[in-house]
Amino acid sequence: MSIGSVAVVGGGTMGSGIVSTVSNFGFRVFFKELNDDLVKTCLNQVNRIYNSALNKGKMTEEEVKKALSLIQGRRDYKGFEEVDLVIEAVPEEISIKKAIFEEMDRRCKPEAIFASNTSALPISELASFTHRKSKFIGMHWFNPPQVMRLIEVVPGLETSEETVKTTMAFCEKLKKVPIRLKECAGFLVARLLGMYVNEAFWMLGEKYRPAEIDQSGVGMGMPMGPFTLGDMAGWDVVHHANQTLYESYGMRFKIPPLFHELVDSGKFGMKVGQGIYSYQKVESGPPQKTGDVSPSPNQQEREILSNRLLLTMINEGIRCLDEGIASDVDIDKALQLGAGMPKGPLNWADEVGLDWIFTGLDNRKEAFGERYWPAPLLRRKVKAGHLGKKVGKGFYEYKT
Repeated sequence: MSIGSVAVVGGGTMGSGIVSTVSNFGFRVFFKELNDDLVKTCLNQVNRIYNSALNKGKMTEEEVKKALSLIQGRRDYKGFEEVDLVIEAVPEEISIKKAIFEEMDRRCKPEAIFASNTSALPISELASFTHRKSKFIGMHWFNPPQVMRLIEVVPGLETSEETVKTTMAFCEKLKKVPIRLKECAGFLVARLLGMYVNEAFWMLGEKYRPAEIDQSGVGMGMPMGPFTLGDMAGWDVVHHANQTLYESYGMRFKIPPLFHELVDSGKFGMKVGQGIYSYQKVESGPPQKTGDVSPSPNQQEREILSNRLLLTMINEGIRCLDEGIASDVDIDKALQLGAGMPKGPLNWADEVGLDWIFTGLDNRKEAFGERYWPAPLLRRKVKAGHLGKKVGKGFYEYKT
């Protein structure tokens, strides 16, 4: 099956980015919002995306005009009956998604594929709200969709191979990098970022300063520290995703008390002016951090914190490989593209040495608990002498 036309439900930040991306590659696209004001808001955002591309010389006026002509925004489902693919991009509330999928199932043609942009909810459960389980799939875009190249493609229990291949091919037509994953809570990138964020809150509970913890994340090569990341994404959103991880994987994803307290107090981050940091509005550009935002010069302390962040993320990446969530190459590619890691977790483990990773985790497991318990595959690799690049064999093989 090939995709000729697309519908998007939800015109927020993710929906508008998806609409602009799809229309940019010549696909006719309908989108639905709740009312005329939200339709207008989405169209304005799409126009801003295209104007930015025009001003940067990435598109011509004729190309922008052509792409915009392919978009129709509505407050109803008119036009959905003819599309080949529907992408749902509404808030992460199961009841909202259930109502939408049930309605679309009645209105769309039987052969249309349904894709959810969920970052955490079970694909198989969402598929159960329809009569087209074989044509239901997870299609998790990253923010901003018009920029980020990775799309996590997640088949449910009953998704057909044809649906998977059609979805992967469509992503490639959009010049994206689709990576097929085995269905699991949090998929892949969110699992490792969930570990990254939780570890930061455990450190905060140990009285390390937020700026120090954030600089430790940057020091290990991440594009931003865990608290800056959460303040930007919204702590209510991150907390909801991490709660899903805890419910599925147990104590190694236990949410630290200070994380609960932050969300209970309504400090959701930059969007409300207060999260881990306080924010002050400026005339142009995003709000600026205020207060205690500078790390201390204690490089040795930051290295210890950096190592803890690295150990827990790599350990979770190894668990994903052991569970067959994706191949070693795809895990590394996904974390580089989706989380901005300078190296994929498995490649990184090979470089620093699997024995170093194992020892670092094993020495901390009694003090810090299950999140430091070495992954079974890591233990097997170390016992077998597969220690990484220095011996020519780890998660990959190397010429010695």
